[in-house]
Amino acid sequence: MKILFVCSGNTCRSPMAHMMFERMCSENNLDIECRGAGTETMTGIPASDHSVNAMREIGIDLSGYRSTSIRALLLDEFDLFVPMTYIHALILMQLGVPKSKIYMFSNDVSDPYGGDIDRYRRTRDEIEEHLKGLLEFVQNK
Repeated sequence: MKILFVCSGNTCRSPMAHMMFERMCSENNLDIECRGAGTETMTGIPASDHSVNAMREIGIDLSGYRSTSIRALLLDEFDLFVPMTYIHALILMQLGVPKSKIYMFSNDVSDPYGGDIDRYRRTRDEIEEHLKGLLEFVQNK
């Protein structure tokens, strides 16, 4: 299974979700490939410093992470899309992704962009809670 995590800039939320879920899958012996992409970004932008630092605190290295524009990907290659907000889900559907391939969290993930490190930590922890439901979903598929 291939999963694409989607946010706006692919420098904060989707990289955190991507890398945390990748670790969760590895810990649960699941053969799932994860990627991240942004709806409003260019390819090649580093993850934000606060994202890197917040993830380092839980043992995940984002220092080499680079953004990917969603328009640079072949969306047909993905089995499941995980948008960080309802707006990102709408953009995915406008790009031709069937609603049946979109997994929505119970509520939008807050965007920490421009905030302090504590805001990034809160977003990281919020994403981690949402990912527990996603893990259960993919385990039952």
